[in-house]
Amino acid sequence: MIIFETEHLQFRPLTHSDLDDLTALYADPEVMRFLGGPRTPDEVQRVLNRYIREYQIYGHAFFAIIHKSDQQFIGQCGLLDQEVEGQPEVELGYVLARPYWQQGLAVEGVQALKDYGLLQRGFPRLISLIPPENQVSISIAEKIDMQYERDVDQWGQNFRLYATKPALHTDA
Repeated sequence: MIIFETEHLQFRPLTHSDLDDLTALYADPEVMRFLGGPRTPDEVQRVLNRYIREYQIYGHAFFAIIHKSDQQFIGQCGLLDQEVEGQPEVELGYVLARPYWQQGLAVEGVQALKDYGLLQRGFPRLISLIPPENQVSISIAEKIDMQYERDVDQWGQNFRLYATKPALHTDA
């Protein structure tokens, strides 16, 4: 079931059949460098179960990213309910397999996810929590018109919080 798509990508809910692809993605130390390091297959199974449950409960979580040209699973992205400094937020996050880096796919996918969250799901704002040393993700956030707001401490780490700009309301 495709939820939304772009020129090169399709997005659908994660399923149990994605376990092997997700395990391979989470095993790559370079992919997981800013996400707490590689995960064991058991950890990936628990994470996948949680994402499937969250999707069933909230209607959003992580989606599988499928490359249209070959129908390959190339990563995941999603909208995650978070609490940041006591405030509820919806975080836009993504993880892309290394062979698909530097092809513009992360920007294409994250822009589509941002539009989906704001326009289809109706969230008033989206955030991204990015480690300050993750310059690639900072650049992607800026390319999709997110703005740096402040530094936050979350889960024992320091992050730069980027947020979507408030929507402009116009009277027609």
